[in-house]
Amino acid sequence: MNQKEIMLHKIAAKYIINEDVDIELSGNYAEIKCLKQLLEVSRSLKESLDNNDDFNKIIAIMREKKAITKKFENLSGITWRL
Repeated sequence: MNQKEIMLHKIAAKYIINEDVDIELSGNYAEIKCLKQLLEVSRSLKESLDNNDDFNKIIAIMREKKAITKKFENLSGITWRL
């Protein structure tokens, strides 16, 4: 993993746990849009797990996250580790 990927994952982790993040990312529109979706679904999954939500809801979010992760990895070439 290169430095940019490490930095992206650190920033993403902060966002997922609701810490303040003030950064500007560059990339093509499709990559940025997909990253935004991936961050949102990752945060949603964390919140559902923290709230002990219904098992079926958690499974549905996990499936959505898996699909978005695959799309992000195909678009960016970055292996998503979160």
